[in-house]
Amino acid sequence: MKKRLVVNLMAIVAVVVVVMFAGCIEEETPAPTPEPIAPVETPAPELTPTPSQPPISNVTNVTAEEETLRIGAFNIQVYGKSKASKPEVMVVLGKIIRTYDVVAVQEIRDKSQTALPALLDTVNSDGTPYAYIVSDRLGRTISKEQYAYIYNTRTVEQIGTAHTYQEPRGTDPFHREPYIASFKAREGNFDFTLITIHTDPDEATEEINALGDVVADAQSTYPEKQDFIVLGDLNADCSYFNEDSDSTLSNYYWCINNSVDTTTKNTNCTYDRIIITNSSVADFCGESGVFRYDLEYGLTEEETTAVSDHYPVYAEFWSNRDTD
Repeated sequence: MKKRLVVNLMAIVAVVVVVMFAGCIEEETPAPTPEPIAPVETPAPELTPTPSQPPISNVTNVTAEEETLRIGAFNIQVYGKSKASKPEVMVVLGKIIRTYDVVAVQEIRDKSQTALPALLDTVNSDGTPYAYIVSDRLGRTISKEQYAYIYNTRTVEQIGTAHTYQEPRGTDPFHREPYIASFKAREGNFDFTLITIHTDPDEATEEINALGDVVADAQSTYPEKQDFIVLGDLNADCSYFNEDSDSTLSNYYWCINNSVDTTTKNTNCTYDRIIITNSSVADFCGESGVFRYDLEYGLTEEETTAVSDHYPVYAEFWSNRDTD
């Protein structure tokens, strides 16, 4: 009986040992290693110029020496003797304009022709050398307006002769015909032609669609130029224009896209635009938007709207990457 008990005990111990040993082997057996998956390269998205899609910033191989030009447009809202007589407004206007290398100004209304020289004096009061060129007084009614380009003579030079677009005989597509001028970077090779306009709100769609002819005319007038920029207060949104519709400018690149509010009051409209021809996309460095001067200078709503009911818009371009 003892012997049998011992034998039985030995048998039980043996079984336990086998089970434990088997468990150890199972725990130590490594899980199979999956086959490595080869990395898949994702192609870079293509730059597709559309009114609602901002471009991919062209910032490859940037060096510290590279410079950009800041180009923009600003509807100063009934700029004339009355606004020029307000020192607090003029100080802000001077600061705003000094942030640009070239800015196209719309809605100058001044029979006396004294308001624009006063603005230039304010801009240059800190010693910066800006200059301007100005259009004739334009408009179908007694309320005439002028356009102006104000530019920093240290960074850009005006080339050629600025002119107002000549409408084809027997047509009258614009209340205020676009004003066209060419400029060139002083430190670099970027040269460009600006076409500024303030469309009539009631006929904004028709005038925007007529701008394709203006670009084509400028391209034939300046065959050696490739970079054309349409900019200004196009009234290109809200009740004046369906921003999602096609126009003669749809195939160009809209630096100020539909997501931007360019108004200072309780509206949300992208009236002001900067639109570039396709050859200019390579020169566009990807920076554009509205200049929120109210935030920059800590202005109240009343102080902001005293300057204008529009924010200025801007786009920046490489000074030395022009290959055309």
